[in-house]
Amino acid sequence: MIRLMCLIISALWLTGCISSGKVPLKVHHINSLASEGGNDGGFKGLEYLADPIPGKLKNRVNIIYLHGIGWTEDRTKEQLADDFLGGIARAYNLEASDGLITTLCGETPYNGSGIETPHIYIKADSPTEFDTALPGAKLRLDELVCMDKQTLEIDDNLEFVLYRVFWDNIFWDNVQFAHVGQDDNRGTSQNIAGLRRKFNRILKDDLVNYGFSDAVMYLGPAGGEIRNAIRGAMCSAALDAAGKSFASQGDRVSYNEICRTASHQVLKTNQFAFVTESLGSKITFDVMQEALSDGRETIHDDMIRGSETYMLANQLALLSLSDLSNKVSQPIAKIGPKDRPKIIAMSELNDFLSYELVPFYEQLWRRSIRPEQNNLSYLDNRLRAELVESIGFEMIDMRLEFADKIIPMVSDFVDPKDAHSGHAGEPELMLYMLCGAVNGQLNNKECLATELQDDD
Repeated sequence: MIRLMCLIISALWLTGCISSGKVPLKVHHINSLASEGGNDGGFKGLEYLADPIPGKLKNRVNIIYLHGIGWTEDRTKEQLADDFLGGIARAYNLEASDGLITTLCGETPYNGSGIETPHIYIKADSPTEFDTALPGAKLRLDELVCMDKQTLEIDDNLEFVLYRVFWDNIFWDNVQFAHVGQDDNRGTSQNIAGLRRKFNRILKDDLVNYGFSDAVMYLGPAGGEIRNAIRGAMCSAALDAAGKSFASQGDRVSYNEICRTASHQVLKTNQFAFVTESLGSKITFDVMQEALSDGRETIHDDMIRGSETYMLANQLALLSLSDLSNKVSQPIAKIGPKDRPKIIAMSELNDFLSYELVPFYEQLWRRSIRPEQNNLSYLDNRLRAELVESIGFEMIDMRLEFADKIIPMVSDFVDPKDAHSGHAGEPELMLYMLCGAVNGQLNNKECLATELQDDD
């Protein structure tokens, strides 16, 4: 009976037949892996990361935004990061808080100005080919990712520049569709999908065809090319932020070529930050760890140092199961506490796919065989400092609850979709992202976003 109820509720949720019961945001704690204490973690926030550089009039922070599983196949979704940029705009009481995205890389462009959105395609030096389950048959990608640039001007002193990196549409069309596209509920494949019961058909697409297939693909050789392309996108974004526009870089550039260009120049840019969703968190973390352990000093190291990465619905713990290896991993470069990058994992308790990072690393430490042969289960501050240094990142957990009820009268089941992807729709959580936290509490001192909220 319980199973039947869950299926009915899931089906009704997917079709929007039930009105939600709004749940206010609750921040249970902000914990740091580096600390024995509880609810004493902190981070700067985007507004405090914004900095001036010579010759620029405004304080600015550059944000690289990487999406998660199954983004572009779902035509019902808003433009990628529209909630995020809109949430920032609303925090500053800007009137034009909707329709901020003037998109080119998204599935449905809408830009009434007629001005083309700045963008660039990243590819390999030559077309990328993969062998398949069919002997002798290969799949080919000419491009790997598309990146565009969106600018949100707050006032005369502050602006946010968002670099959105799209990998999903390209890989779906060129790799995944050949494997599971015969099954989704679109086009000619409806002669299979159309035979299913309605709600089973919707669930199959949302959970597997457009969802898990992304993660499965990433954990194979295609994941290496996605990471290469992200590194290339970072080099291109750094060049653009230093004044060398996408147009001057070229319409399509290889990741090796653009990173060689960036490495041979002295680039002065504002601080970079990173915002990731779902699978994008694992991709970004892998890229960063590879950059910090390759023994080379590159533009990637400069962009990562001192950065903050806001992971919405991270999948690090779950997908790190794929990192099990019998090879010795390369050590992470030593970075002092002042410049050590920080990861802020914003995890809704009721999200099926997310795991908090502090208990993940504590559990891994306690259950593993370590070189120092110290099998004590208690992590004191000294051991925690060593653990953070070995990972290369300071880890901060925000344990949250905000997912709306599917049936207002039923408190024991909340919307799993909202729990996984509703972070940017929470105004108070956006204030944390903008103003940061000190000792486990929202920082409301000298932050324009909170000052404007207080004035209301």
